Amino acid sequence: MDQGIYTAAAGAIAMEERLAIISNNLANINTAGFKKNAVSFEEFQRVLDASLLSPGQYRSIPVDVILGGQYIDTAQGSFRDTGNPLDAAIVGEGFFVVNTENGPRYTRAGAFQISPEGLLVTPQGYPVQGQGGDITVGSGIVTIDSQGRIMVDGNIADVLQIVAVEDYALMREGNSLFAVREGYVPEIIDVPDIRQGCIESANVDPIGEMIGLITTQRAYESFQRVIKSVDDAYAQSIRNVGTTA
Repeated sequence: MDQGIYTAAAGAIAMEERLAIISNNLANINTAGFKKNAVSFEEFQRVLDASLLSPGQYRSIPVDVILGGQYIDTAQGSFRDTGNPLDAAIVGEGFFVVNTENGPRYTRAGAFQISPEGLLVTPQGYPVQGQGGDITVGSGIVTIDSQGRIMVDGNIADVLQIVAVEDYALMREGNSLFAVREGYVPEIIDVPDIRQGCIESANVDPIGEMIGLITTQRAYESFQRVIKSVDDAYAQSIRNVGTTA
């Protein structure tokens, strides 16, 4: 493949991936506890097989733009007051722990409910974990203090289990849940900072994402024009082969 087309195609692919990421971020702008995906771009030099060159022959190594990788941006979102005593938001670092059929999962979405069995659960029915395991609250009046202590009718029932997870260890799942990479052990936060009656909103800046969407679309169209220009130039060269002035 011609290097000009190769470079433009690499850039177009990177822009396609970035468009998909931005679209997903915008689609989850109203999802409680959602953490946006972000991308990094880097330059790379295509490997050149120098063994094919004659002694003293010089050939430049082209530089292309590729998607360096995507990561989960765990920056804190804004808080929205709900007045619901079962809602909780973490100030600063940390994740709630919930128990799923696939093992423990981690979330910043603190919109909790009480199950028919009297357990504190997520909207999907996953039990929220305290220091003693599943948290039983029954049908009493629930209060969650700033340190995560859960009190029912004024009596301490349990303490929310809040853990710290490094960004690189997070793996996104559905419903604002995260798994962690194999072998990684989250660190328990002894004294968390919890706000009752609040929900953490998605950390997506709609204006910033829309600007990124527009600039990425324009970049993608530019790469397409480069590919067409190079292709037209080669087509013209082929038509002119063998012609005389």
